[in-house]
Amino acid sequence: MRKIAISALILILTACSSKAPSAFTKVDKVPTVFPDYTNITVPCNIAPMNFLIDQEADRYLTVLESESGKVSIKGKKVCIPRSKWQALTRSPQITVSVYTRNKGQWSAYSPFSINVSDEIDPFISYRIIMPSVECYERLSINERDLTSFSEKVIYSNEMVQVTDKGQCINCHHYRNYGTDNMQFHARQYMGGTIMSVDGQLRKINLKTDSTISAGVYPAWHPTHDYIAYSTNKTHQSIHSIDPNRMEVADEESDLILYDIRNNSVSVIENDSAEFECFPAWSPDGRMLYYVSAHYIAPFDSKRKEQIFLDSREIRYDLYCKPFDPDTRTWGKPVLLFEPSESERSATLPRVSPDGKLLMFSMAPYGVFHIWHRESDLWVLNLEDGSIWKPEGLNSPEVESYHSWSSDGKWVIFSTRREDGAYTRLYLTHRDENDRFSKPFAIPQKDPSFNREFMYSFNIPEFMKEPVRVSARVLASFIRSTEASPVPYSQKREE
Repeated sequence: MRKIAISALILILTACSSKAPSAFTKVDKVPTVFPDYTNITVPCNIAPMNFLIDQEADRYLTVLESESGKVSIKGKKVCIPRSKWQALTRSPQITVSVYTRNKGQWSAYSPFSINVSDEIDPFISYRIIMPSVECYERLSINERDLTSFSEKVIYSNEMVQVTDKGQCINCHHYRNYGTDNMQFHARQYMGGTIMSVDGQLRKINLKTDSTISAGVYPAWHPTHDYIAYSTNKTHQSIHSIDPNRMEVADEESDLILYDIRNNSVSVIENDSAEFECFPAWSPDGRMLYYVSAHYIAPFDSKRKEQIFLDSREIRYDLYCKPFDPDTRTWGKPVLLFEPSESERSATLPRVSPDGKLLMFSMAPYGVFHIWHRESDLWVLNLEDGSIWKPEGLNSPEVESYHSWSSDGKWVIFSTRREDGAYTRLYLTHRDENDRFSKPFAIPQKDPSFNREFMYSFNIPEFMKEPVRVSARVLASFIRSTEASPVPYSQKREE
């Protein structure tokens, strides 16, 4: 009987302790939380936005309240039950009140809001990589369910590589956000471009005698069975004292088109005095956007050294090139934006699904801006030609690879704003006036994750559905299948 009474008393005290204190000192500022989820806009179907109260106290209490729910959580780590979070997000705004106690005295911080907006595509995929310039023993392409904390490996190089036979994997991409048509590259050991075409696996070698390399950076055509690629010959340089420790530069770069049904490759652009790179289609598939740098150097043994010496003078401009997908014919390239005139360099053009906005990253030089601390995200309005750097979207550290959601209302991008070393993934909302909300880190089950995880995320891509083929099937296919050569065909006349 005594044990039952004690248990009941404990339950009563616990319940009471979850209520907001009645006596407290007001603190005229919002609390410091990690990740910074203060006054952000989130999707209505996002996983719980767990966070850490980033200041010392003896006790903590957080109250989250909306018109459709209320939850009180004790402790420094605010981990919200999924069912409670789903109830909260049925309303357009959640108010978060944080209380801390030190030496018996409670303090109440100014509440902050989490605004709830449009749904987001439920899945993303990204590459997990060590932030190292020396090796890539462990690489994987992972899938994350944004509506929960569920994550799985799509493919890992550890499943195939052996001892001294290493394998690099990169550049996963999907057609119209669906996973029955997807691709990624496995390079070096057992290498090839791995494709799922209407759910059927292929392993091909896009390198021909007429192209610089196999396909590198892909853009799957939205309406026809084509993939545009850049073909690149690159090299890395490591700086000992420069804040940008790494530089990756093109030695050569062209654009090619892979015709999936006819299994052939043709050239889109291959001017020897231009470095064409990073293709991206318009939503109707009738325009190809890309970047290109004008550069002339001799094709001899000193070319790499000369490019290294000139690396800070090589700058990329934005171009577009009309395309008729029915006849597979091209128009003339059009210079869209020339940042090189003001000693800036653009890269990674990505067009919103409504065809209105082109987002790109820009830095003082080069094309691989993930290594440039000065890199910021910019927007070009394709309807009126205006160009701007969205207010509040960027940071003093790297902002680089970015992707639009299928409805164009969300953007996911990579950034090193948290510590300058590890690349993390952030989301921002685009409203009806083309303004972008305060970015926030994708939620994690443990809010300390981004401080403890010693790998970087890169190449985030939205998906409407999960990848159906298993990592084991992909690994078995890669091990057992030789990459089929793809014949070269002449580019049609413009």
